[in-house]
Amino acid sequence: MFTLTVSLDSLSLYIVAADVLILLSYVLFLLHQKRTLEKSIQKITDFVSVYFLNTGVEVQVTCYRIPQSTHFVALIESAPLKRFRFSNVLESNLITHILSTTGNVVEKIYWRFPVQFQKEALLAEEKNAIDSNDEYFSEVHAITKAEYSVSEVPWAEYEGSKLDKVTT
Repeated sequence: MFTLTVSLDSLSLYIVAADVLILLSYVLFLLHQKRTLEKSIQKITDFVSVYFLNTGVEVQVTCYRIPQSTHFVALIESAPLKRFRFSNVLESNLITHILSTTGNVVEKIYWRFPVQFQKEALLAEEKNAIDSNDEYFSEVHAITKAEYSVSEVPWAEYEGSKLDKVTT
């Protein structure tokens, strides 16, 4: 049988208690950072959703923080509308409003305009493509099937051909 006797004097007990206290405070600090990040993301997402809802457009917003930075990136998904044609102007205005309202810096906004495909339209389009005798498509097919060759041309001939094209 083996017996182990450990005696803790007051100094080692204080060191263990300090280590546990530091570890606990670090875990609480990480939880606080995570909660602050989630609140910031929720503020930005809510603000952008309400901002577009006031203009009559329903959007889906996703936001995340750039790793190793305090800046955020927003992803906005909306129906393709003509008013978003110049989204770069809207983007700078939105970034300024987010900074002044929430206090968070959004570095970049990415837009996504998903297109809904309809099966009937696709089938009709394929049928028209097969039936049509459009010259453009026949030329494209002829060009892609044509063979070409590469050969060396002396510099004097190359310069001469360029001059002929410019003068004609």
